[in-house]
Amino acid sequence: MSTKKSTLNESAKATVARLKANRIQPSQAQFDDRDVMGNGASNSPKIQRVSKNKTPVDAAERKNVANKIIKQLLFGELTQGQALKALRINVLGLKQDVYAKLVDISRKTLSDIENDRGSYKTDILNKAFKPFGLRVGLLPSSTNALRSLLQSDGTTN
Repeated sequence: MSTKKSTLNESAKATVARLKANRIQPSQAQFDDRDVMGNGASNSPKIQRVSKNKTPVDAAERKNVANKIIKQLLFGELTQGQALKALRINVLGLKQDVYAKLVDISRKTLSDIENDRGSYKTDILNKAFKPFGLRVGLLPSSTNALRSLLQSDGTTN
């Protein structure tokens, strides 16, 4: 049991280190496939992926996937929980228990957020979304108003 627990802690630590590296030097940070899949000469701990069949994607593709999911969230096509789950799986590829340790919330809380159950304080939601550079905030209630706002800045097509 303690071996499993230490593996989870090491996996979370490795993920935190990678996220910090991406935040500090986004152009120089590399996502090493051997580290993720555990099939290289690397001494770093194996990161527990959601599925063994799911292959990791490079940094540029992760950014594109994250942006697409965030855009769907902004325009109300995804709920907060659906967006968090999609980001966790498609961008980081982590299991709930590993991600929960990473953001310092319980796995049950993470599950409840992803399934849109319960009502959580903004500090808990901010912890859950922090690895993706997101936080809880106010948006126009109308998607048309949001599109208009973004188009006036020249940020959407």
